[in-house]
This record gives sequence, structure tokens and C-alpha cells, in this order.
Amino acid sequence: MLPLPRLEESCAIWMLEMPSQCLSVHDLSMKVYKLIKKLLEKGLVEHSESPWASPIVIVLKKNGVDIRMCIDYRVVNMFIKLSNYPLPLIDDLLIGFESAMWFMGLDMASGFWAIRMTERAKLISAFICPFGHVQWVHMPFGLKNAPLVYQAVINNCLWGFVRIPPEEEAEVDQDVLDFLQLECQRGVVPEEKVPALTDTMTVFQRNIPMPSHMGPVLGRSSYIDDIAHGAASWDQLCEDLNKLLFRLRYWNISVSLPKSEFGKQSIPYLSHEISAEGIRATPKIAKGVQDLPFPNTL
Repeated sequence: MLPLPRLEESCAIWMLEMPSQCLSVHDLSMKVYKLIKKLLEKGLVEHSESPWASPIVIVLKKNGVDIRMCIDYRVVNMFIKLSNYPLPLIDDLLIGFESAMWFMGLDMASGFWAIRMTERAKLISAFICPFGHVQWVHMPFGLKNAPLVYQAVINNCLWGFVRIPPEEEAEVDQDVLDFLQLECQRGVVPEEKVPALTDTMTVFQRNIPMPSHMGPVLGRSSYIDDIAHGAASWDQLCEDLNKLLFRLRYWNISVSLPKSEFGKQSIPYLSHEISAEGIRATPKIAKGVQDLPFPNTL
């Protein structure tokens, strides 16, 4: 199932120029056709007239039937100016669990697709396939700055710095606004200026501050789309989870239930296992290191 799309633009890219690339057709074309058609129907991509055109790479999933379509952005990424937004240090994310007895780990569902692209970024994301020239409306995997853009969005969701623009907040479910004690913004931007703003500016460039009562929801950051949290009691964990889910709904971010764990006494997180007894390396990874052969050459 595809996630609901993100509403406001949060991904902007600045580029130089690149040459177009040739495309080879393979025997998976019908599967590519069905996938492209589905992406078009969901509004995740659109037809393009961009001067940019990256090739696709098709990978079979583990079941040997379904495909995963990747875009080869290696050339594009050479021209992208790297964002300075910081990723959190893993060591910093593995502290603060000392008094926790119950744990949860959340993985977001195709989180990058929850973020819309600016008009400039759409053109840069364009790719070619056997069925034409297509560009992303929502942020794809593979672009150099995509993890950093997503980190900025999820950090803002968890810590509560800026709010989504008023024209988009009006589409948020009323029960979410009530829970977060947010009143719809009215008259902030003249209606005639809204299209220009949403096409060219990210939510951070709009910079509409959250009310002071909207502080951190967990007091923890996420590592891109992975969130871990622990609480001293079951009731506290449930309360924290409820607050988190409402905050995620406000930002239209979906959780992947098959990849998430709730109410556990231990959870895997960033190649570690977290429990009330402490933190240790994931047994599978530790065994792989232990089984390394002893070096016999210099």
C-alpha cells in the first residue's frame, strides 16, 4: 500500500547542468509499466519536460516476482550542493534508556514519499523509462540530500519548531488539531500568494513558528525514519505513543506496522538491542564479528 502524500513542499535542490543518458529496455517492461501507472494514479510522479533525465535500475525483490524501481542519480548527485543539515550521532541516540522498562520502535512507511518537491526539485528528479519521461512530485530515494531533508522534517515533528502552512493545515483532521490544541491559521497569507509560496518555498523557509505549548513529544530524536523510545511504566509508554501518533498525523507521516514494535521489553535499534538490562550489539552482528577468521597475512 502506498502512503498518503505529504502536503507541503519540503525538498528543494540547487543544481548545475548535466547531459542526458541513454536507456536500455529489458524484459521487465510490463512490471515497470504497472508500477509507473500506479505511481501516476497516486500522484507521486507526473509526466515531465525537464532537461534532466536519469536512468532507472530494476531490482527483483526477495520473492523473485515483485520489482523495486531505483533511479540512478549518480550523475545528478555529482551536481547537487550537499545540505549542511546534521544527522544525529548514533551514540547520542543510544542513551537515555536507563530507567525504561517498556520499549517501542517505529519505522516510517516509505517516509521520503511523504515529502513534496518544489518545482525546481521536480525537474531535477526527472527520470526516463521505457514508457516516457517522468518526474517525482514527492521526494524519491537516491537523491543525495533526501535523507537530510527527511531528518529535518522528522526532527521538526518530534521537537515542534515550525508548523505547516495555513492552506495545508486546513486539511488536517480536526481531532488532530484539537488534541494538539492548535487553531487553524487564518489570514496569515493573502490567498492570491499561496500558489507561488507552495511551489517555491519549503515549510522551513515559510518559518511559521509553533505555539509555545508544542514542545518535544518524546524528548528524543529519530535517526532518519527510525524512532526508538522507552518508558518506566506501561501506562507512560501508551501515553507517549498516543502523543507521538497525533504528532505524526499532523505531519501526515505514516508508520509501517510490520516494521515497528510496540510494548516490548527489548527492541532492535541501529544495530543494537535495547532492553531494561542495558544496550548490547545485535547478536547476529556480534556473531559475524566473532566469526571473522584470524588474519594470517600482513
